[in-house]
Amino acid sequence: MTILSATELRQHVETDLSATALDRLASAAEQLIIREAGDVTALTEILNEEGYPRGRERIIYLARTVTSITSIKEREHFDDAQTTLSADDYRQEGGRRLVRLREGTNPRLFWAPHTEIIYVPVVDSDLREIVQINLVKLAVMYSGAQEERQGDFDFEHVDYAKETRGHLAQLNNSKNRMPFV
Repeated sequence: MTILSATELRQHVETDLSATALDRLASAAEQLIIREAGDVTALTEILNEEGYPRGRERIIYLARTVTSITSIKEREHFDDAQTTLSADDYRQEGGRRLVRLREGTNPRLFWAPHTEIIYVPVVDSDLREIVQINLVKLAVMYSGAQEERQGDFDFEHVDYAKETRGHLAQLNNSKNRMPFV
């Protein structure tokens, strides 16, 4: 997955860097974005609660906001055969909450101790593009110095790590800071 190419970035970032160098910065920014907020392809969450007395609770919260659920499989013990749930076995509430239903094709009061959920997360392409542009701009500006002096002028540079964290924080759907949608 490529968020923006070097050609597209040149519309937002003024630089003398070659296309290859700009592609490297774009790729690095993209990797930071994926590390912070996850990929936009289908995700698999495997929830294991070995030794949990009644299986899981009735409600599960997924790590990312869901566009669609591809499949949910359960099993009582790690080495048991998996049961693929039907759409009438659970209910999705909001973007991340799944409720196990007592009725349906495979009724159950609680989620099984071993549950595998494959889903497609919400795509936040516009936000990822803005964050990538800001990270590339920051990388292009970065000189490695905290302060510079040219003639009568003193220049103080931004803290690169702090600014990078600030831009990545805009991706407010990373694993640890999920909004409840």
